[in-house]
Amino acid sequence: MIMGGIAKRNQVFSFAIAAALFVGSIAAAATRPQRIVSTNVCADQLVMLLAEPSDIVSVSRLAREPEISNFAGQARAYPINNARAEEIVQLKPDLLMGDIQTGKQANRLAKSIGVPVHIIDWPASIADVRMIILSAGSVLGQESKATSIVSGMDRRIEHAGTRAGIRITALVYEPNGMTTGPGTLTDDILTVSGLKNLAAALTGASYGVVPLERVIVAAPGLLILDDSYRQTSSRAQGLLQHPAFRALKGKTAIFRVPSRLWLCPGPWVAEAVERLAAQRHRMDPLLAPR
Repeated sequence: MIMGGIAKRNQVFSFAIAAALFVGSIAAAATRPQRIVSTNVCADQLVMLLAEPSDIVSVSRLAREPEISNFAGQARAYPINNARAEEIVQLKPDLLMGDIQTGKQANRLAKSIGVPVHIIDWPASIADVRMIILSAGSVLGQESKATSIVSGMDRRIEHAGTRAGIRITALVYEPNGMTTGPGTLTDDILTVSGLKNLAAALTGASYGVVPLERVIVAAPGLLILDDSYRQTSSRAQGLLQHPAFRALKGKTAIFRVPSRLWLCPGPWVAEAVERLAAQRHRMDPLLAPR
């Protein structure tokens, strides 16, 4: 009798726990946004990273662009938008995620009709990336998922990051001769990877254009070229294929990295650190495998 009573109480207790979890899951689903529209490629990726797929109503057209989106394949499962105000009315979102520049009218309209708007900020460091992911997770009702993703990103960065050795000079060189210096996410990624960014010495600013001739004279230890749109014939991209780079042979290692790894805030920045740190280790005789 006693054992039967205990078993019965355990069954009731188990049922109570299951019921509480069920009610909790319903409450979570009711409070999280369930009609999410993103209008910018950075917002698109965070939405697809964190939100429930069934809650995503539409992503921007650039979400399907594999050169700049880490979720180009997944984005094909969703209708696309062009960040126009009239589309917001038709899509009836309960959350709009975008940025300051893209779809300004869509942002204003959404706010005017009572739709919450979450702006994805532009990160200036890996620390900013962490905060942006956590903030997006909070807005999307996916706090624990965001925390787990940030923890995984941090573990990868820590494992790949700086070891004692030579701090190799580096320069990121993008289409039209653009480069990035202090106060940028790219600069922080280079630093964490054990590289010394030459951009500040060449431009004196966070962003600037460096003529090809100056790059050849500076001869950084590692020249990092944007790997996006390599097959295009645009003049901007063509600069990165210039034969003048042959003058750097024996002085500079040329390494290509897809800009999608640091174009937008997300855990993919860990892959950028991994790739650059591995290249730095190959170049450093103190770290290169024997």
